[in-house]
Amino acid sequence: MIKKHWMAIGISMSFLMAACSSQENEPSEDSMAVPDQNSSITMDSETEEGAASVEQSEPLIGEKVIRSVDVGYETMDFQESIDYIEKTIENHGAYIEYSNEWNDSADQQNRSLNYTLRVPTESLDAFLDELEEMNAYKESEMISSEDVTQSYHDTEARINVLNNKEERLNTLLEEAESVEAIIQIEDSLSETIAERESLQSIIENYDSLIDYTMVNVTLTERSTIANNGGEGRPFLVRIQEAFINSAYAFFYFLQNVVIWVIYAIPFVLIIGIIVWIVYILKNKTQKKR
Repeated sequence: MIKKHWMAIGISMSFLMAACSSQENEPSEDSMAVPDQNSSITMDSETEEGAASVEQSEPLIGEKVIRSVDVGYETMDFQESIDYIEKTIENHGAYIEYSNEWNDSADQQNRSLNYTLRVPTESLDAFLDELEEMNAYKESEMISSEDVTQSYHDTEARINVLNNKEERLNTLLEEAESVEAIIQIEDSLSETIAERESLQSIIENYDSLIDYTMVNVTLTERSTIANNGGEGRPFLVRIQEAFINSAYAFFYFLQNVVIWVIYAIPFVLIIGIIVWIVYILKNKTQKKR
């Protein structure tokens, strides 16, 4: 009986230990839920990071952008093209900031003109489109832009700080009693005002460059315009153009010779007079001997 009793107790203990070990190895509902939550959080964070990287990769254009345009034209009718450009400037409310006309030293018949224009930014596209309707060949065009939004707002913030500082200094100046304190406050006030005005001029320059785009237009006179490099034109036409160009070159060469002779006449006369005087003196010297 005693043995059976101990055997029963041993069997019961074995089942109890087995049950405990199975419960320990068996995952609970809470432990199973945690990995799912972590994985979902990881996936959400990865999705947000991916979206952020996509947004960061897209180019952002600020509200304060300075644009500039350089465009070059060739024309066979120089004056007609000048009149057209100036009429287009007037039509779009632009103005000429600077202009320069010169002749090519290597080929005197080819004049060139450079305009530095200020065109209202809101009318820039229309201005360039109308310019392309000119009876001339556009040989080059370059458009560039610079985003100055951050610099613009930083400068504005600095101006606000200086304005507040100026107000405090004026208050201290009214309350100052000693001469030494007044002098120190006035010196600091002068420096603050000078710095504020300098920054304000930067803002005004930004506004001018943003509101009015700078456009450089170069116009070059040509006797002929071969905008396709001679390809596709008949051989006889190319020969004719060569003869015309040669005639122009020879004609202007003769003009240059005549102009050079006119410039040289005073020097030739002076040299001739000197030679004549030397010749007379030499003859007189020989007769005395």
